[in-house]
Amino acid sequence: MLGDIFFNLNEMITSIRSSDGQKVVARESQKQDGSFFCPKCQSETILRKGLVKVHHFAHKPPVVCQYGQGESEFHRVCKQTIFDCLNQDKSVIACELEKDLGKVVPDIYFESYTVKVAIEVQVSSLTMSKIIYRTKEYNRLGIYVLWLPVFGDALEAERYAPKQWEKWLHAAYYGRVYYWLHGLNVAAVHFDEYQLWVEESDWYSSEGEEMSAGGYFKKSKRYRSPNHGLILNILQDFQPTSRQSWEGGDISVPNCKILTDKHAAWWK
Repeated sequence: MLGDIFFNLNEMITSIRSSDGQKVVARESQKQDGSFFCPKCQSETILRKGLVKVHHFAHKPPVVCQYGQGESEFHRVCKQTIFDCLNQDKSVIACELEKDLGKVVPDIYFESYTVKVAIEVQVSSLTMSKIIYRTKEYNRLGIYVLWLPVFGDALEAERYAPKQWEKWLHAAYYGRVYYWLHGLNVAAVHFDEYQLWVEESDWYSSEGEEMSAGGYFKKSKRYRSPNHGLILNILQDFQPTSRQSWEGGDISVPNCKILTDKHAAWWK
């Protein structure tokens, strides 16, 4: 992984430069270029450039804006890396960090040929309502969304407890969750059922009758077994897909536009 996760409130990679109204990236800006202001709330932001953290802007206190709230250093590193890699590919005709689309601000927005794509790097745990709301809004805007949580060591284990939003992504992306690895590479993971062994036990009833139970496997409600597929490239292995709504159990997927991989299912 890329390091520890440190949470900082109301920090982002981009701001608006007051002198010409241009949106600028912190890495490419200097303090003497300022002042700067937030694209959402128009309050002043401060450029922070150090030797350790990714260069970024922070709201000048007091802070009331939600833009950039809860974003971690790790989150900034992830989206800056993906953005840089996309910008180096000739098939990408437009690419922007934190593009203001009104009701949604994707981590990375890009256009490849005629396809418009929003990438949401999922590091902190968003509520299900926020994920569904953003997915619906991208659908309304005609933008295909790729939700990308980050790959962790826990996914290498035989037993894994996916969060509720991971279960939602699994359903939305037809039995796959795409986890970001590095550059433009992502790991496709399917969640198989995980079987728990119920130990056999013997006892006597109050009437003295010998009883026994257990000695079998049962499906776990909490755990899944990660089934790893191919390592995929965001630009080479994905295609735009208009997905119909679906409901099952406590999962509800609305009509949406998503990026899905081009490969056949690898699980039985």
